[in-house]
Order: sequence, then C-alpha cells, then structure tokens
Amino acid sequence: MKAGFNGAAAVTFAAAILYAMQRTTPLYSEITSPVPVAGKQGERIDTRAFALGVGDVHLARIVKTERFGRTRTYTTSGVWVLLEAAAEASRESLTLTSAEWRGPSGVRYALTQRFSTMPGMLPAERLEPGLPKPVLMAFEVPESELAGGTLLVAPSAFTPLGDEAQVAITQLALGDIRSAVTIRQTGGPMPWVLETE
Repeated sequence: MKAGFNGAAAVTFAAAILYAMQRTTPLYSEITSPVPVAGKQGERIDTRAFALGVGDVHLARIVKTERFGRTRTYTTSGVWVLLEAAAEASRESLTLTSAEWRGPSGVRYALTQRFSTMPGMLPAERLEPGLPKPVLMAFEVPESELAGGTLLVAPSAFTPLGDEAQVAITQLALGDIRSAVTIRQTGGPMPWVLETE
C-alpha cells in the first residue's frame, strides 16, 4: 500500500515538474530571435551591425510617386506610414532587408513592396561604414495599429541572434493623417522630397 502511494506521489510530482517546465521554458523561436536594441524616434540607435535614427513620420490615405515625369497613385485600405530615417553600417557594407511596423496589438506589418525600387527606399540602399545615408520606409497599416507603434529594423529576418533596432514611434498623432503625400525624386544627396496635401 505504501509503495503504491509513493509511486503515485512520484508520478504526480514528475507531472507537476514537467508542467512547470513546459510553461516556463522559452520556445526555440524565442531563443533564436533577434537581440533587441531599443530606442525612440529622434535618437540614434547603435547596434553591432548598423546605426539608425528615425526622424519624421508622415501619415496619408494616398501616396503618389513622381518618376520620369509620370505620377502614380497608390491607395490602401488602411493608412500609409512613411518614415524618414538615416542609417549607416557599423563595420562592413550591408543592406537592411527587414523592416516591420509592430502595432500595439503585437501584429507586425511588413515593409511595402509596391514602390520599393525607388531610390532611397529601404531595402534598395546599400549602407557603408561611416557614411550616413537617408532612407525612406513605407508601410500600409490599419488605423487602429498606429498609436503606440514600434519600428523594427534588422539586416535580415532570417539571422538568428542578430541585432534588431526597435524604435518606439513617439511623435505620431492620428489627427495628422493627410489626404495624400507625394514622393518627389530630387536626384541629389537627399533622394526625395515629401509634399503633403
């Protein structure tokens, strides 16, 4: 009788230990996730591979692009979020291919590819050490996911344990949503100018 009771107690104890381990052990995806380097809009964030500083954020219902004398109009079911930033490589040349907008709900929105080949757009720009370069990022985000959003930028989405800049966007007001923003190319050191309507 005593041996049976000890056996049942041992099984119950082992089950409790396994349950606790299951609830507290991080998932493989969490163990190999990027290393966050946190900062906020308006300040420079230095990671091991690159530096990033986000300046102005523009919100619009429509984005227009002017290239080679042609104007193209892009609509979205949400809101366009255009972020002007400066980035530079830290040690060696690289391209930042991963940028996401994380809304307050935790849902992530990928960088739009609809006009990503324009000069100055991420991920089309190659970064060099010591040479800050202006970059422009564009996202299509539901209006409910704007306030409290965070920009996540990394050299690649597939590099385990790589650094990821996490920029809290603090200077964003929903009342600032414009009817349209035009991205006009300049061909100079600042490859674009944004004009709001």
